[in-house]
Formats: sequence, C-alpha cells, structure tokens
Amino acid sequence: MNKKILLVSHLFLLASLAQAQQTPDSEWRQANQLVAEFPRGHADVLKWEQANPVSTNTTDNKPATLSLKSIDDAVYLAWQTHPDLAKPMSQLGRAEVGLIASGQWQALSLSKLRKIDDADEVIGIAHATRKTVLAAIAVEQGLPSQQEAMQADEAAAELGTRLAKVGNWSKLQDAQQQLSRLASLQQWQRSQYTALQSRASVLKSLQQWNRSTPQTLALPASLPPLPTSMLSEQSVQTRLNTVADTLPLGEQIGMRANAELAYSAYRTAYTLAKDSQQQVLKLRQFIYDETVLRYNGMLMNTWELLAESRARALAQVDAINALRDFWLAEADLQLVMLGHVPESFVSLAAGGGDSPAAAGH
Repeated sequence: MNKKILLVSHLFLLASLAQAQQTPDSEWRQANQLVAEFPRGHADVLKWEQANPVSTNTTDNKPATLSLKSIDDAVYLAWQTHPDLAKPMSQLGRAEVGLIASGQWQALSLSKLRKIDDADEVIGIAHATRKTVLAAIAVEQGLPSQQEAMQADEAAAELGTRLAKVGNWSKLQDAQQQLSRLASLQQWQRSQYTALQSRASVLKSLQQWNRSTPQTLALPASLPPLPTSMLSEQSVQTRLNTVADTLPLGEQIGMRANAELAYSAYRTAYTLAKDSQQQVLKLRQFIYDETVLRYNGMLMNTWELLAESRARALAQVDAINALRDFWLAEADLQLVMLGHVPESFVSLAAGGGDSPAAAGH
C-alpha cells in the first residue's frame, strides 16, 4: 500500500478513537489534511562526444540542463576542458583511456604510463571528477528518504499540537514533538543545501559553472551497486609490488604506507556498506512491518509508528552514504595502486549524516 495512503488511514483511525473521547471532528479532519573504444586518444574522445551528445532541455524561461548518464560521461567531459591533454591521451590510446574513464585503473599498463608525459594529469582529473560526481549522486539519491523522515516528524508534531489544543496532551509532550520536528526540518534544509553545493562542484569540475547561460545538472539516479566481492589483500599487494618496481627507493616507503591506509579504508567501507544493505535495512524493514501490524491491532500508538517510519528512512540514507564511502575509498585505492597519493582519504561517515568526503575532491 502507498505509504502516504497508509499514513492517512492510520490517522483517520486515530481520529475516530479521539472522537469517542469527544474530540472535535473538525480538528482531526484538519490534521488529516495537513499531514497528508579510442585508438587515437583525444581525437576519439571527440568522436565519443559527438556520438554521445549531452542532453540539454531548454525553454524560454528555464536554464539548460546538462544530463550525465554515467560517471564515465563526466570524466570525458572533464577531459574536454583541458585541450593540453590531447597529446598524452593520444599516446595512451583508446583502450587505456577507456580504462581510466571507467575507473578500472588496476588494469592499466604501468610501464606505458611512466613513458607518457602528463599521463598523471589525465589520471588526476579522472580521479577528482569521479569522486565529485559520486558524492553528488549520493546526496541526490538520499533526498527522498531525508524528506520522508522529515514528513514523519511533521505528522507527529501536527497530531501532538491538535491533541494539546483539545486538552488530551500536555504542553511538555507537545514541546518534545515540536523540537523533534524542528531538528528534522533543519536536517532537511542542510541536505537541500548540500545537494545544491554538490551539483555546483560537478559543474565547476566540468567548467560549466561560470557561463553566461545558467546551467542545471541531471545526474544518474543512483550510485553503482556494491560489488559482490572486494579486491583481496593479496591481489593489492601483488599490484603494489609491480608499482614499487617503477618508483625510486625513497618513494616506495611512502607508497607502502599510503597503500596500507587506502586498503584499510576500502576494506572497512566495503564491510560497512554490505552490512547496511544486507542487515540494517532488512532489520529496519522488519521492525517497521511489525510496528504496522501492532498499530493496526491497537497495540502500538501513532507516534511509535511514525518514529519507525522515520528510523527506516534514515537507515536508507545511511546505506546510501555507506555505499558512497565505499566508492570514494575504491577510487583512492585505485590511485594508490598507480603510485599516486590522494589529497585526502575518505572519512567514513557515522550514521545519520554526511561525511566530509561528500564535498568531493
């Protein structure tokens, strides 16, 4: 059943019970209403751009919309803003450029990379763009659940106000619900601003921010799914041994230290994301379903139902943030396995909020 319809039906049930206690019907009716492939490098990237035109929708009164179908799209467009990369991308060739765009950096030829001037810049732009877009997608994906949590708090606060108004609730109880509503509203406002900020970061990375014609942004609907398995420590060590052979002795020590931190972040982020998806969300859904059953049997009250609805929505946000953190950590690990060091490693978010990584790099 549609959640809004379910909520309204629950509130009508509560209204009928309140009527039996001589609560004015008009008050409850008002409450119910209110809650209600690239062999020539850069040249082939240009061909790709022509074959994959950026979707723009314009009207006389609305700004153009830059539509990114995938993270790869963003990487290619970011490269297009750096004409000086034409030579290194041509030297890299179609296969290598494709691997970089898709984030499959562990498959790159290190010996080839070391021979090409400015190849590091090609990879650096891809890394930064990838992380910025990943963070932006996660914020957008989490907005509906953030809104659902806010609406649950608003419904609880509205009902509390109506009860207090007719004398069936204390002012203390009403104040507690209003405080919860305000906290939820503030978090929703922060989330909306974070979404705006993250979209701006993507547009800036694509040099689409300072334009005479305003540009809006359409992102992929969701993050890539969590892989069924993660890179093993043995496979990472094998790759690092190959990387070490291409570095001066002094740089090898630093590379090993950074690799240890990068893999730790990657492994931890994978575990957290997997647990969030396979355990936390399932348990939250089970608790919510059981709460609905008990509510319908008049064994639990409306506020308990709304609290569980809010908790389930926030668990969905946490799962999205955990998946985001995994992909950010994965991008950092891929960079380290090429012998480079990220500007900063991902900060794994605690439940209920955005990590500093959400701003992108």
